[in-house]
Amino acid sequence: MSTRALYGNYKVRPPFPPLPATAGGLQDSDLENLDPGVWGAAAIRTCSVCDQHIQGVNLRQVWISLWTSGADVLPLLVNACSAACIDALPVPADGYVQTPHTGGPSVSQPPAGRQPRRRRAASEEALGSEK
Repeated sequence: MSTRALYGNYKVRPPFPPLPATAGGLQDSDLENLDPGVWGAAAIRTCSVCDQHIQGVNLRQVWISLWTSGADVLPLLVNACSAACIDALPVPADGYVQTPHTGGPSVSQPPAGRQPRRRRAASEEALGSEK
């Protein structure tokens, strides 16, 4: 997959689409029949963080950029059921927006062109110091 066109890509920094701060007017039944162009999915049933059922009035969406199992950082759309679940998200990848955010033109991204470096896990750090 080419990652150049992905939101927040370090080479060109395309902007993240704006997300609603909350889904205040949604009811539970509304989460089963969504416009994917607006909400990112045709249905939202559970929290991306705690896997609990989401009630429409509690839906919070944020963007976060994380390393995948491969060699790429991908923008991920998080559907959270609470502010506590957003607070529980991991630290975003170095060289990317450092907090979960709702996108839009006001998001300050790092300058384009900076190659991100992958953080080493604590276990990797320990192994490196034993050599």
